[in-house]
Amino acid sequence: MNILVFNPGSSSVKYRLISMPGEKDLIFGEAERVGIKTQGASFITHVVLGEKRVLKIDMPDHSTAFKCIMGVIAEDVAKNSRLKTTAFAHRFVHPGNLYNKTTRAEDNDLKKLKTTFDLAPIHNPVSHSFMEMCRNFSREIPQYAVFDTAFHAQIPPENYTYALPAKIAKEYGIRRVGFHGISHKFVTTEAARFLKREFDLQKIISCHLGTGGASICAVKDGHSIHNTMGLTPLEGLIMNTRSGDLDTGVLFRLIANEDLTVKQADEILNKKSGVLGIFGSSSDLRDAVKTMKNDKNAAFAFNMFIRRIKKYIGFYSLLLRKPDILIFTDSLGVSVPLVREKVCEAMEIFGIKLDKKKNNNYKSGIKDISSGKSAARIMIVPTNEEIMIAREAYGAHK
Repeated sequence: MNILVFNPGSSSVKYRLISMPGEKDLIFGEAERVGIKTQGASFITHVVLGEKRVLKIDMPDHSTAFKCIMGVIAEDVAKNSRLKTTAFAHRFVHPGNLYNKTTRAEDNDLKKLKTTFDLAPIHNPVSHSFMEMCRNFSREIPQYAVFDTAFHAQIPPENYTYALPAKIAKEYGIRRVGFHGISHKFVTTEAARFLKREFDLQKIISCHLGTGGASICAVKDGHSIHNTMGLTPLEGLIMNTRSGDLDTGVLFRLIANEDLTVKQADEILNKKSGVLGIFGSSSDLRDAVKTMKNDKNAAFAFNMFIRRIKKYIGFYSLLLRKPDILIFTDSLGVSVPLVREKVCEAMEIFGIKLDKKKNNNYKSGIKDISSGKSAARIMIVPTNEEIMIAREAYGAHK
C-alpha cells in the first residue's frame, strides 16, 4: 500500500509517498515559499527513489503547489507504475471534540472539519483545502485524517479542565486539548525502541522545539497525560511569534487600552509576540543565538525561552515522579546544542545530567547524550511526522 502523506504549513508543503507496512520512502519532497513574497523564488525539492531534483516553480498559493506536486508525481508514475498512490493521509491539527482517532475522511467528515477553522486558523484551513483537493483529484482513492490532538485523548480530567464555570466550559468545549501529538508519539516510541525498552512502561518528557510551534508533553503508560499547549496552540512555551502562557487579564487590558478588536488582539498574541516580540529583529531563535553576545534583546529572548522550558520540565518531572527519558526534537531541539545544554543545566535534582561533549558532537540520527551520572536518558530524536501519519493511516485502513 502506497500512502501519499501531506503535511502542509503556512508557506510550505511537505509530502511523502511511503510504501506500507515496510515504511519505505518512495518519493518525498517539500514545496517551499508558497504564497509568500521573498527575495528568492518558490521551489520544490523532489526526491524519487533516491534521485533528487530541485524545481523552481511559481506557487502563489497552496492550490498551485498541490497541482505542481501531483504533476511531478504523475511524471514519476508514468515511468514506474510501482509509485502509484493508493491512499492519501493528512495531518489535521485541531478537530475540536469531533474526533479523537485517525478517521477515513468522507464528504460528511470534510463538512464537519470545515467548522473547526477558528480553532487552528493557521493550519486547519490549509489542511482542509488539501483534503478537498485530494477528494477532487480522485474519489476512488481513500484518504485519512490524522489528528495532532489524538495522542492527548487520554489526558485525565484534572489535567485538561480549566477552572471556569463547568456549564460554560461544557457548552463551548473549553478544555486543554494538546498538540504536536503526531510528533510526540513518534519520538517517544522511537526513543523507547532505540533503548530497547517497553514503551508503555516508560515515563517520558518530550520537547518538540520548532522554529514555529513548540510544546512539551508528559507521557506515561504509553499516552500523553499533559501537554503545554491548551485549547489552542497559543498556550505554553514561548514560540516564534506566539506569547505562550499569559495572564488573561493582559488580553482585557490590550483590548480596552488599545481599542482593539478581538481579531486584532489575537493577531498580537499569535503573530507579533514570542521571540519576535522580545528580540524584535527576528522570530527565529537561531538568529538570537547568533547575535546574543552583542545584543541584549537577543540574550533576553533566549533566556526567557529556556526558562519557560525548564519550568515545564520541572513540573512534568514532579508529575511523573522523575522521568526515565527526556527527548529533544524538531529544528531547535535537534540543531541547536546550546538549547539542550541550557535546558539541562542545574537539573540534576530531577535526575537529568547532560554530557556536554556528546551534546556538542551530535551529527545526526537518534543519540543518547546523557551523562553516565544521569538517571534519565537524554535523547536527541529527529521527528518524522510523515512516517507517523502513514502508520496511523495504515492502521486505520486495515
